[in-house]
Amino acid sequence: MNKLYNFAESRYFWLTGVLYLVLMEGIALFYQYGPGMWYPCALCVQVRAWVMGSIIFALLGLVMVKSIWWRWMALNLTIVMLAGALYTSYYAYGVELGTVVSSCTMGAGFPEFMPLDRWIPLLFEAQGICGLSPDMPLGFTMVESLLITLSAPLLVLIAVWIMHVRKMISNEI
Repeated sequence: MNKLYNFAESRYFWLTGVLYLVLMEGIALFYQYGPGMWYPCALCVQVRAWVMGSIIFALLGLVMVKSIWWRWMALNLTIVMLAGALYTSYYAYGVELGTVVSSCTMGAGFPEFMPLDRWIPLLFEAQGICGLSPDMPLGFTMVESLLITLSAPLLVLIAVWIMHVRKMISNEI
């Protein structure tokens, strides 16, 4: 665990996270604008917004990696963003399975103070119906893939967070 924490203090850790999240966004955009022409639903663009927030805060961690307090803030905010993305993905999974009755509308559902779907429609405009995510390789749907690809980095960040708290309590920082 100490090796993981030491790695988290490096720019490579944060750069790896940023690249991973950018790859996730790229895959989503490929499925939206690529040959399949899948149109994302409101829940899917909300997950995209959460992931974009994660990218922004991971970039903060990358730039401010030498400052313990900025790194701590970036870690916490990235965890919150990924947890929001995972929660929304889990909800979308319930809609896909039919276990959650949703009133998912054609609008993206962003608040009035931050209408991302109007500001950047290329990334955040919801044009599809909830519950119809495309098939991905290995027989998973996109929502099932999101549950896996969001859980893995979130678990790593939580482990780093626990190590960070342990070091703060023992005054090793």
